[in-house]
Amino acid sequence: MKKILIGIIVVVSILIVLSYVIFFTSFGNSLLKPVIESQINKKLPQKIVLQTFKLSPSDIKLYIKLEKGSYVKAEGEYSLFSKSFDIDYDVKIAELSKISPLTGVNLRGPFATKGSVKGDLKRINIVGKTDIAKSDGQYTLLLKDLEPASLEANINGMHIEDLLYMVYQPRFLAGTIQIIVDIPNLNPKSLDGKVSVNMLDGVINREIMKKDFNVTLPKTDIKFALDAKLDKTKVDYVADIASNLAKIDSKGEVDIDRLAFDIKYALNIKELALFRPIAKINIQGPFKTQGTVKGDNKLLEILGKSDIASSITNYNLILKDFKPDVAKVDIKGAKLAKILYMLSQPIYADASIDVHAKIKSFDMENLSGEVVTYVKEGKTFPKVLYKEFNLTDAKVGFNVTQRTIIENSIAKTVLKVDSTVAKADMKNGVYDIKKNIFTSDFTLFVPDLDKLYFATKKHLKGDIKIIGKIKKDKDLLVMAHSETLGGKVDFKLLNDKITKKIRDIKVTALTDMLIYPRVFDSTMDADLTYNIKSKKGVLSAKLLKGRILPNQMTFLLSQMAKFDITKEIYEETIIDSKIDDKVFISNLDMKSRLTHITSKNALLDMNKNRVDTKLRIDIRKRPVYVKVKGDINKPKVSIDAKELLKDKLEKKLEKKIPQKYKEPLKEILKLF
Repeated sequence: MKKILIGIIVVVSILIVLSYVIFFTSFGNSLLKPVIESQINKKLPQKIVLQTFKLSPSDIKLYIKLEKGSYVKAEGEYSLFSKSFDIDYDVKIAELSKISPLTGVNLRGPFATKGSVKGDLKRINIVGKTDIAKSDGQYTLLLKDLEPASLEANINGMHIEDLLYMVYQPRFLAGTIQIIVDIPNLNPKSLDGKVSVNMLDGVINREIMKKDFNVTLPKTDIKFALDAKLDKTKVDYVADIASNLAKIDSKGEVDIDRLAFDIKYALNIKELALFRPIAKINIQGPFKTQGTVKGDNKLLEILGKSDIASSITNYNLILKDFKPDVAKVDIKGAKLAKILYMLSQPIYADASIDVHAKIKSFDMENLSGEVVTYVKEGKTFPKVLYKEFNLTDAKVGFNVTQRTIIENSIAKTVLKVDSTVAKADMKNGVYDIKKNIFTSDFTLFVPDLDKLYFATKKHLKGDIKIIGKIKKDKDLLVMAHSETLGGKVDFKLLNDKITKKIRDIKVTALTDMLIYPRVFDSTMDADLTYNIKSKKGVLSAKLLKGRILPNQMTFLLSQMAKFDITKEIYEETIIDSKIDDKVFISNLDMKSRLTHITSKNALLDMNKNRVDTKLRIDIRKRPVYVKVKGDINKPKVSIDAKELLKDKLEKKLEKKIPQKYKEPLKEILKLF
């Protein structure tokens, strides 16, 4: 038994000696150093280098090298028996983005802090300083039983530009921030202390706002102040942001434990463009609102009012578990011109807008609510429409009423537009919010087509009624039908491509509508294909049982050729045209009992209202050439009837000239 006891003592003594040698001697530290480094690197995504590792019974010294110019140092004293320590630390990071794989935080720029950690496992006092964002910062953190107990911090001169750079944001704001924290008790259940944040010299960088956000601002100074008092689980605060472009005030009480709020707020923003970097929306102009926030995380109500776009607006939003549950908005007298300005759009119209909206469920699987909109006393601004859209003298008055009912994420809309140029109705608009598909019927009535001159650039006569359907999913499809011009027109738009089928329309009715002279009486079938983007297309037309009406050309033919072409019936007339931005290049072929009329590459320019064509009219197989050129309403017509006249002359001379002169005469006539 004595030998066993001695053996145990010897083994224990050897283990103690070995442990001491390994952990507390230079030789042992040199053995442990690569092992510790290897184990650390196994658990980290980025390798570190443990350059110094020294551990003695009372001292420790570490030097960990990260990226170039970055390191972590620790050096000091400790006691194994009392579990106390007094260690100095020094951390320097040359570029935070280089160690993001280690920290898991996406930051950039330099960072440094140094200080000391003193105490034992029951009470640890950390005192240090930092230069984060070029600041002069000092902090004291007390841990009790390894839990945060109190915090004091004073950070002066934190540069906002460097802070924005650190979090990957454009440096659109310059200035410095002071942060003072004095929290004697960090226990979440019994917080006690004060926090203040102040910025007195903020300046908007106008060049960056213009370059990065396309916002032109005047010289803008900003001040910010936040004072918060912590009392157990409650935080009483006052916050103010003031500048020559905006003033934002907020004060109230927040219960951190219950997540309860009793807050008042007021926003007076002279220029919304200042907030484009935050909102990510191209907004501008003034905006004011004020209201209250009351409730807790289970039920929170926001009540407010605003004068957005010169309106009287009241809103009420109820949140359950911080998610929107019910929303009501009542807008009276909003000005369309100011809304367009706010959205950075051309101010091409103005109107008074009333909106009454209630959303009863924000669940995207069961979204429900109602939106009613009235647009009254609307009027367009012709100068703006001409500048922005090349619409000539587009002076239009309009009123709009719209009602949308949303159930099960299906929005059903009834819309009526009444304007001085047209009336439009949509009685069954349906938008599937989940599938992002919109379908609708529509009716459009234009009582006077000439009032559309601003868009068509062509004077027109008459009226038209169109009925159709719209579908918008990944494509845009419009199908329309009109009973017009004595026949019918079917229209299809698929994205940029238009196809039209025209059946049984009266050609005289068409020329009357276009305010062109009547030159042909017939019924027409036609097929049109046209691309809106390229402005190119083709037209194939067939005219049945046509008759040429009296005009300058028929008069000249009657005088020169002694032939009345208006009595001819053309059973079938074929026209094939290529279209390039309202310029028609056409081929024509038409036959009657005694005539055959053809034309190649005839030009009809509806932009310039001009025609340029050469017709070949074979009358009893003798050609007559007709040129039609100039203004469509009053073209210049010239006729070359040489062949026809020569034939008639030959027949007359043949009766009156002796036989011996007939052959020489034929040779002479060949010269003409």
